[in-house]
Formats: sequence, C-alpha cells, structure tokens
Amino acid sequence: MESNELRIFRAVAQEGSITKAAQALGYVQSNVTARVQQLETELKTQLFYRQRGMVLTPTGEKLLCYAEQILHLLDEAKKAMNDSLEPSGRLSIGANQTVSTLNLPQVLAQYHKAYPKVDLSLTTGSTDELVHKILHFQLDGAFVKASVKDDNIVEELVSEETLVLITSPEDLDMKTIYSKPFLMSTVGCPNRDQLESWLKANAINNLRFMEFNNLDAIISGVIAGLGASFVPQSAIEKHEKLGLLRSFSIPKQYSSAKTFLIRHRAALMTSALDKFIEMVETSTPYHPIVSLDLLKTQ
Repeated sequence: MESNELRIFRAVAQEGSITKAAQALGYVQSNVTARVQQLETELKTQLFYRQRGMVLTPTGEKLLCYAEQILHLLDEAKKAMNDSLEPSGRLSIGANQTVSTLNLPQVLAQYHKAYPKVDLSLTTGSTDELVHKILHFQLDGAFVKASVKDDNIVEELVSEETLVLITSPEDLDMKTIYSKPFLMSTVGCPNRDQLESWLKANAINNLRFMEFNNLDAIISGVIAGLGASFVPQSAIEKHEKLGLLRSFSIPKQYSSAKTFLIRHRAALMTSALDKFIEMVETSTPYHPIVSLDLLKTQ
C-alpha cells in the first residue's frame, strides 16, 4: 500500500462517490477507480459496496481506521519538519453557526493580518459534525456548544454567555411569548434543549418551532414578527437599544451557555494553532479551563 492509494481510498470513503472523490482530489475519475480496484486486489478483499454510491464494507471500515491514523502521522511528520516559530502552513478551524456569527470574523481577520503565511480556513457545522471532524483529523480546532466527553479530545478554552428570550418590542410580558412559534436551530441544539427544559418546568407545552440554522436569520425573523427566540444576549444588545426587539431574562440554570475550543489530543500543536489559541484567549471572553486535578494540588 502506498500513501497516495490510502488518500484516494479515504476520499472515496468520505465522499461516498468516485466522482466526488475525484473532484475533491483533482484526479480523473478513471484514475480513482483504478487505484481503488488496485488496493482491493492487493488486499484480496472488497472495500466498498457499489450500490448507489460507494459504501464501506466491514473490511473497508477497518481499513479506514488504519488509513486515517497512517495519513495523520504522515501529515504530522510533514508539519513537524516544516514548523517554525513563525506560523505558516494550513490551519483549519471549525465552529457552529452561532460562534462563527458572533466572535470569529474579527479574530480571523486579526489572525490573518498578524500571520499572513498561514492558510486559514473556517468550516461551520453542528457540534456532532465538528467533533467528528476533529476525531478524524479533518480540523485542527473547533468551537462547539457542549463539553465533549472523549479521551481523544482536549478542551483548551471555554466561554460562558447568557441566553435571553427575545420577542417583538410590543410584547410587555413573557406570557405573550408562549403562544408564538420559536425560531430556533434544529433538534439537538443545546440552546433549544435548555429552552424546552425551562418551558416544560413551567408547565408550558405544545411548543411550535420554526427551524433556522443561522443566528442572523433568527434575529431578523424575530424583528420581522415571525415569532420569539432564545439567543445570546450579546447578539441582540444593539437591536434592543434601537427598539427593534425586547428581551426577557430567565433563571441562570437555564440561561447559562458554554462554548468550548477543542482539538485532538494526538494532533501536533503547531505554532499556527498555538498562536490562534493565544489570540482567542487574549481577544475574546474565552479563558483556559482549570482542571479539577490542578485545583486539588493548590
């Protein structure tokens, strides 16, 4: 097996299609097909089911685990040999939509200006999608909306913010909100889960939701009168001062939301990632996580 064959195999596994893998790699489709067949012949086993796409067989799943580890080590070796005190090379960051809207644009602009040799990219997605990419070494770091209980994950920084109910400015009390649809992200969003827990604790059921996966769209929808929502207070302060909407506070046990900056424990801490973490810490409300073990020794 050659590393290039493994990269082609991984691309087909990730894309689920020879055509898409060829496009992602910049290869002709026939070359990708031939290399996959060559790998199957060499290993004397079928790696994919070819039914409406390319689906991994159990043997293919097993090989993918090894391929990711091998390719990760090769990439890490290249990074280590080329790493220097001056950040350079690729840095892939992930973030959920709320974080990318509120905090990241300014940080990324500041980082790009300070370290122009770094090839910086941003991927948005749900917490589950971002954790998956971190575990498979597809991202160097990611901002996620929930603590991740996985020994392969390191939580570098954390930020806590307050969520508030928002509605039209003419709504003078929270009771008027309950009959409105709530503009929220899809099921599984931590903010939505906290909102539902609080409403149910107050015997408020039969909730209606309009699903949005963009914070700006949610806020604009509330301003337009589509319904209410539950969002970070920092995101709506300007709108509230202009009288475009009204906010209401709820108990802290339901309104406190944390966001974590995570990375893979086995990934190389390059100077590019190290400087990014440092910039986030100094330029935003994020701060280092103090472990319980450290507190016990103090």
